[in-house]
Amino acid sequence: MKLIKFIHNNNKVVIVLGLLLITVGSCKKDDFLTVPPKGQVTDEITFSSETNADLFVNDIYNQLTDEKNDYNHTDSYADNSWTKQTHTGANTVRNGSISPSNVPTGPNGGIWNWENTYGYIRKCNLFFQQTTKYKANFSATWLKARTAEVTFFRAYFYSVLFTAYGGVPLITTPLNNTDGTDIFKARATLDETLVFIEKDCDAAAADLPAAIDKTGRPTKGAALTLKGWVELFAASPLCNTANDPAKWAKAAATNKQVMDSKIYSLFSDYATQFLAANNFNSETIFAKMYAPPSKGSKAEGQEGPVVVKGTVQCWGNYQPTQSLVDDYLMANGLSITDPASGYNAQNPYVGREPRFYQSIIYDGAAWQGDIITTRVGGNNQRAGGGDITTSGYYGRKLLDENIIGQTSLATSPSSSNWVIFRYGEVLLSYAEAQNEAVGPDASVYGAMQLIRTRAGLPNVAAGLTQAQMRASIRRERRIELSFEEKRWYDIRRWLITTGPTGVLTNPEFGINIVYTAGVPKYTPVNIYTNIFKDYQNWMPIPQNTIAKNPKLVQNPGY
Repeated sequence: MKLIKFIHNNNKVVIVLGLLLITVGSCKKDDFLTVPPKGQVTDEITFSSETNADLFVNDIYNQLTDEKNDYNHTDSYADNSWTKQTHTGANTVRNGSISPSNVPTGPNGGIWNWENTYGYIRKCNLFFQQTTKYKANFSATWLKARTAEVTFFRAYFYSVLFTAYGGVPLITTPLNNTDGTDIFKARATLDETLVFIEKDCDAAAADLPAAIDKTGRPTKGAALTLKGWVELFAASPLCNTANDPAKWAKAAATNKQVMDSKIYSLFSDYATQFLAANNFNSETIFAKMYAPPSKGSKAEGQEGPVVVKGTVQCWGNYQPTQSLVDDYLMANGLSITDPASGYNAQNPYVGREPRFYQSIIYDGAAWQGDIITTRVGGNNQRAGGGDITTSGYYGRKLLDENIIGQTSLATSPSSSNWVIFRYGEVLLSYAEAQNEAVGPDASVYGAMQLIRTRAGLPNVAAGLTQAQMRASIRRERRIELSFEEKRWYDIRRWLITTGPTGVLTNPEFGINIVYTAGVPKYTPVNIYTNIFKDYQNWMPIPQNTIAKNPKLVQNPGY
């Protein structure tokens, strides 16, 4: 018998699910005589009313990864950030030691942790099973709404597995072997897994509300954006080895549905869209909410500059790499490598595009009434010990400058959302997919123009080839979505992790700054030597999972 236990703590009800993992065994014939221990309730009670069932649904919401209270970010798995602190996941990725017994799984216990994520999927399947069984206890309106929400979450959890492992077992019921059911499932193919996620997204989109929701619930736009994202991933070189343009066209069409809904628009200010005052703005499609003090965020303390006004305030876990800094354009829209850009390598922070100043804390930048100096002899001298920056930079984007680091760590005061999907990403996904499907047509330029206009940049140059537009879109995506946990997926799906120019096989650089007689000299410095192998673009299925299920086939290379 599956049980749900309610624990009363500080006058709040916390829902804890028991026996969610697949187990092997059998029920005794007299199991019906078992009486639940005091303090536990059966599924019959859990699904006896909308109020009780909502507690179960709330627990599904709670499984969204707590990105803003962890420092093991996937931007450090990729080439956007690097810290010298011992972050197990990033070190495992960057030193080439990913293996079935050593699977990095992302922030806060693992975005794509196999066992945990199948546990979340089981919660969704249990909801479907039990609300069907006890359908008479619910109004048609409530059941339609919650079924759509949980269907969205099942698609989301499967998308997490799909973008990490490829094809995975597709499970639609709460598995158990008490009735002789075979609980061991083989992996579906990539295409089969994609179709399954698409169907769940379509089913959810059909019944979810269209309007922007400010309570954290998914909407029709969220379901279509999720669908468009997995289709984009499936159309990319990692999956679409034959470069079938129809797969790109499908991804473009789904993202275009979100654009054509006219519900979303780019928020006026790139920097402040992520702050609490602008939660659920016109650009937000789906986000995880935070509610201080018990459910607040300590992001400012974990990510901000380490030393501020002579005091250690933060842990400095956003440390942008030189390659990320170099990808920010000049204010005239040209790359720093363009002779006409006006870039000066010995005065590198002058004349850059607005998003650079909104995202990066560099030597000489202001923060909380202080000037952060990462130069030799500065108050945050690069590689100066403790948590101080290795690269010579800190991240600014996503952080509220009004929240002091030590206060953040002590009280988790921030209520700013973690934005999972936003309209800026939809525009970039459409531009990428449409360019790959048909080339740089007017609609590709239109989507890119919206992004660049908000960023304060000139339009993309006319007359680009498909390859030139591809490079422009990829650069734009890296900059626009930096520190939003997107880059790790992009470098893998584009197959740019390895090879002569591979972002995870070439050294990572920071900047060393030395002032002599008041004149600075900027010298790139190697801060990490990456090791990565082609097959590691897919994560391995954990060894203990393979050992339990004889039908699972490991990903190649492991």
